[in-house]
Amino acid sequence: MYLPGHKKAIISLLFVILLLPPGVFASKLKVLTSADAESNALQSFIIVPDNALLPEGIKHNSHPSLLARQVPFVIELINPPGPETDIQWSIKARNLHHKTIDILSSYHNKPPSSLEQKFWQSDPLGASVYDRHKLIFTPGPVNHSTSIYKKGRGQKNNRQKYGGGSILINNQGFNPKIGYDVSVSLIQNNAVIDTYKTKIIMDKKDMIRQEYINHYNIQRYGYGSNGAIPIPRRDEITALPEIKTVLGNPLTESRYNLLINDGIQNIASSIAMIYQLQLETYKNNNQLKNIANETLPVPDNPLWLSGGWRNPERNEWYSNAVNGVHQRGGAVDFIIKSPPGHINTAISYWILWLALENNKDKLDAFWQLETNGRPMRTNEFTEDIEPRNGIPDAFDKADHLHVNVIYNE
Repeated sequence: MYLPGHKKAIISLLFVILLLPPGVFASKLKVLTSADAESNALQSFIIVPDNALLPEGIKHNSHPSLLARQVPFVIELINPPGPETDIQWSIKARNLHHKTIDILSSYHNKPPSSLEQKFWQSDPLGASVYDRHKLIFTPGPVNHSTSIYKKGRGQKNNRQKYGGGSILINNQGFNPKIGYDVSVSLIQNNAVIDTYKTKIIMDKKDMIRQEYINHYNIQRYGYGSNGAIPIPRRDEITALPEIKTVLGNPLTESRYNLLINDGIQNIASSIAMIYQLQLETYKNNNQLKNIANETLPVPDNPLWLSGGWRNPERNEWYSNAVNGVHQRGGAVDFIIKSPPGHINTAISYWILWLALENNKDKLDAFWQLETNGRPMRTNEFTEDIEPRNGIPDAFDKADHLHVNVIYNE
């Protein structure tokens, strides 16, 4: 028998559906996970601490609002069965780190449940149980085990990672996804006749937002000032742009393949262009002089983007700046791609500095040369003490240039 193409496709689809095992249709379940519309549509979520008033909106031109309070998860069986059928709910945690939940359904009168072996299950619920077709629960709080950033030193007095962090830490990547597999079974005569399943799981955007929540109010050791960077909105976290004019790493230091870009794309492109123009100017006119007014060679060292947006978990391991602008997506770091300590590297940092100083009106930003995490002192830009090579010590010692958007707060 001949069938038109679209009818064949419909019959094929129906055939596939009939072959699928019971319990794969989340459409049988209505799921609420978040006050954020996009998160809820994706069955994603964040965990907001009780009684916490956290500002949301991280960019310098944002109008911050308060982060919505935690919304209980509600999973509802859309078509409840008749009185001859019992209902049994189950929850399985998707990782080993976060296994505490609080069951809020009226048929559960026990304290918050620890998901031993990552699993919780209700009793079979008969037709007399009120609201048995709904499972309501909230995730327990995320434990961040340190409240202060504290730098350590190794046996050879080398700089160490600042360390600490949550038990979820993965400083080379990102936190594991927090999430739950939820299922409801229909039971007749002590036998399961059907099971419907769904999942509630953080997507990468909410994983990033959760890091900001976890790190809110952490202190810098010895200084006492709290880290109080606002929580990014979902629409402030975007895909990575392609910038062909800048050599080096992408604009992010994380492995999320996402970015908070609060002006760093424009800053990075502008600095790369300004440096290249300054380099060509000195090559053409041979007017670069050292402190002794001696002509210097102009090395052709490329400028390399080494850092950009930094998610809070990575920031905690590599910086003691709890309010660091890198976490806002408002800072970039550049290095001269040349051997550290070489005179040609120092000359290139000097050219870079002169390029910025000569183009202040084109850059609405703050910049500083740094070495081993500290800014260069004013006198280091005029002194040539060690090594004595005619190059100011600031450029001999520099290991990167930090540039950031100017924030008013």
